[in-house]
Amino acid sequence: MKESSPGPSSLLQEFTAQQHENVFLKAFSFPTAQLPRSPEDEAELADRVVLMDDIGFIYQLKEREQKVATKPGDLEKWVANNVVKKGAKQVQNTRDLLASYAGLSLVNHFGHRVFLGRRDPNELVSVIIYRVPPKTRAFRAARFKKGRSGGFVHVLRDVDYFEICQHFVTPTELMNYFGFRRDVLINWDAAAAAVSEEALIGQYLLEDLSSAPDPKFEKAARSRGGPTACEFSFVMETIDSKIASQPDEYADTECYEILTELALLGRYELKALRQELRLGLEAVRANRFELPFRIAAGRTGCGILVVPVTREFRDRAMDALESLSVASKHELDLPRQIGIGMWQNSEFVDIEWIFLDGPNPPNPALDERLAHNYPFRMSSEQKLPPIFV
Repeated sequence: MKESSPGPSSLLQEFTAQQHENVFLKAFSFPTAQLPRSPEDEAELADRVVLMDDIGFIYQLKEREQKVATKPGDLEKWVANNVVKKGAKQVQNTRDLLASYAGLSLVNHFGHRVFLGRRDPNELVSVIIYRVPPKTRAFRAARFKKGRSGGFVHVLRDVDYFEICQHFVTPTELMNYFGFRRDVLINWDAAAAAVSEEALIGQYLLEDLSSAPDPKFEKAARSRGGPTACEFSFVMETIDSKIASQPDEYADTECYEILTELALLGRYELKALRQELRLGLEAVRANRFELPFRIAAGRTGCGILVVPVTREFRDRAMDALESLSVASKHELDLPRQIGIGMWQNSEFVDIEWIFLDGPNPPNPALDERLAHNYPFRMSSEQKLPPIFV
């Protein structure tokens, strides 16, 4: 019997698959069907929310039925009424519902229960994503909706949203880009802001925040992260696997604390981390001794230490990772510290994570050890130049 070929995937299926590929969204994204509500509440909600302590998104998906032909003006009417008007209402209903909670307990894509405190729902980024049939003729559509109360809703074609996700990995990166996009669409006239999404992405990557939107910026958006991005993805896959290996509904919170800190990283901090991970992996694969690499994100109050270990010291690698992380946190007087250890195990590179949280009381013994046998590179403060990611 001949197998029938699978049909085209829906927008919801592709959107969910994209979220599963991003460990941050996999951990902190939830269908709105989980939101508790009274039986008499029949208001239509958006499809999905991403909720963290300081960052959040509301997503509404709209897909045009596959039709052979449409009358002139049909697509414009569908976008205006079904996508923008109705979608914005569903987003507002979701926002209102979230405002009624003192806290939430939801189950994420890993099957783990996540507890979320009360937050201001007006700070959530609202996004409507829509899809029309392939080879659809060109048509005009709104790119945002601004409510009377000042609420802003981004309106995006599905291809544009997925392009954005190719460039911005962490929730903070996404939030900052959408903030830039909102400002451009509000502050420039319709003709200037009618450039492609690719041009807006390129302009943001170049940090040209004062120029008018222009198609010339598209070139910057066509650059990808290259090997550094691949190595970052490899390291992030290890924490994804570590979280997924926990079968209980109430998982070890350390992994989620690490993810939360990494989710707060912006472009410059993320660029520095990617460089550290690349250098660490190169040292491990070459079995070359290197001092630990570290960054301290003053904006978030968290340090990140990358410790490459040669094969000679493999048996003491975990002890070294812990002691060096404690020493770095103490010396830089940071509230929180992530330690990332990496070493070669046969043909594979193992990645281990630890998380430290709490005050740094006086420790004369540790101060003396650091004075006599300093294990770190000399620290410096710098702002990295604009990058293509």
